[in-house]
Amino acid sequence: MPANKPQRKKVKSTPKNVLGDSSQKDETERDLEALVFGGDADDMWNKAGHELSDEEADFDQDEVEVYDENDNQKEADDQQLFYFDSGPIATPSDQAKEDEEEVDEEDASEDEQIESDVETEDTEESEDEVDRLKRVQVDGYGYGRKPAWEDQDDFSLQVSLVDANRTKKLRETEDEDIISGVEYEQRLRRQFEKVNPVPTWATIPSLRQAKKRRSKAVEGSDSEYSDEEEEHSDFEEDDDVHMMRSTHGILDKRRASRKLPQKDLSIIRLRNANQMNYSQSVISTVQFHPNSQVMMTAGLDKTLRLFQIDGKVNHKIQSVYFQDMPIHRSAFHPDGDHIVATGRRKYFYIYDVQSGSVDKSSGIWGREDRSLEQFSISPCGNYIAFLGRDGYIILISFKTKQWIANLKMNSSVHSVDWSADGKYIWGVGIDGEVYQWDVAQRACVHRWMDDGAFKPSVMAVSHNEDYYAVGSKSGVVNVYGRDVLRTDLFNPTPLKALGNLTTRINEIKFNHDSQLMGISSNRKKDQFRLVHLPSLTVFSNWPTAATPLSYVSSFDFSPRSGYLAIGNDKGRVLLYRLNHYPSA
Repeated sequence: MPANKPQRKKVKSTPKNVLGDSSQKDETERDLEALVFGGDADDMWNKAGHELSDEEADFDQDEVEVYDENDNQKEADDQQLFYFDSGPIATPSDQAKEDEEEVDEEDASEDEQIESDVETEDTEESEDEVDRLKRVQVDGYGYGRKPAWEDQDDFSLQVSLVDANRTKKLRETEDEDIISGVEYEQRLRRQFEKVNPVPTWATIPSLRQAKKRRSKAVEGSDSEYSDEEEEHSDFEEDDDVHMMRSTHGILDKRRASRKLPQKDLSIIRLRNANQMNYSQSVISTVQFHPNSQVMMTAGLDKTLRLFQIDGKVNHKIQSVYFQDMPIHRSAFHPDGDHIVATGRRKYFYIYDVQSGSVDKSSGIWGREDRSLEQFSISPCGNYIAFLGRDGYIILISFKTKQWIANLKMNSSVHSVDWSADGKYIWGVGIDGEVYQWDVAQRACVHRWMDDGAFKPSVMAVSHNEDYYAVGSKSGVVNVYGRDVLRTDLFNPTPLKALGNLTTRINEIKFNHDSQLMGISSNRKKDQFRLVHLPSLTVFSNWPTAATPLSYVSSFDFSPRSGYLAIGNDKGRVLLYRLNHYPSA
């Protein structure tokens, strides 16, 4: 052995402050450990850190191999800083294994019993159906699928049914008391389904059909479902199940398949939409945000307000005060981020909702109109059409706020509306003649005369462009079809002339799927009606004589027609829920 190599020897590791050494603890510290860790804390400290086997350990806990006397104390102290805690190693006891085997035997016998019961009830069911019914009755989930996770403690759990009054109803016999955790869970599920039956849409079609066949067999009926009925039922039920399993196309499917009832309208009144901040003047504009459940109100009190509509609280989001302009009209831009506000001024404002900034446009270059209060924004968002003097429709670019073109009518213009893509614009004048322009070509492509032609006041086009409505000073609303687009037809016949209102029509609006049309007049109290468009009939059950509409100044449908908001002269915005449509 080389002389310069230190001789290896074994020494005892005796650190001064060993973690868990009870000899260095006072009584208060030991009591605190017992309170925190429970039981005998000394025994816990003795066991901690010794979970590894002797083969896996690289050193002895009592003896440490060192090379010299200086390293001895350092290495011994380091080994007390950390220890590996892998937790208690669970080893199944013999009793637990026996209990598990008994549970397996019980499950197997239960499976056999279920299989025999199913075969007795319906011998014509396939083997796959029987297996599915077995799984449903065993696990109790109602879908025939294996649960994602099972608690093993349920197999050893024992529950008494007589200890509490609320569990006594789960007994099958009066003398029954102790049951297993698995059986207790199944009985709770059965009891819950008695009180709250599984809805039709949540049941797999094959299980629903099997339940019907079993019910027919129990009743003793000899009649069977025909193949055609079964196929039709399965088709509808499969559609329901697929709809609930996916988030795609639900609203589109409902909008395409559901038709609005003709006679009675299901509608309920909610809390006022602007209850958090009423207007101090007549409501000149009510409009919903195009993409969210936000509603805007504006009035002659020079204040524009935004509300979050939920039908319960309707929180106020923000308000904007225009010091030098009472607001006669305002509208959301189709992008939802800007609001155009106008009054009887030569200028107008554009409010940026996101940044909160207000941009004032000094007017339209080359025009000397004293008022720009009447306007309409194209659905594409590229144009703003102002109603000028002497029959001019003034087009400006929303992006640049600069003049683009003038569209001239032979008489003063009273109202305009757009096609869904913003390609065409219609305008009606005091002489009853309706003009259709191609915006890109700046040219009139068609003209036709309103039936009666008694001073038309407002015009509206449905979103699907199937209906064209013209309201007049006498309160009559003429509703036309697509025949008005024929260039060879100058005097089209209206589909129907609605004479339910008797004063000047000031607003006409269609809902999103063109099944509803609202008409209003602000010259007389309670002048508001909802029209069922496919039949062109007015709903008779609403509004009633008790509906507090007052003088209706403005109204609007929400983007999915779930809400109807009606503003009046008292500064209130009445909010109604149309139950036929989704609220979102």
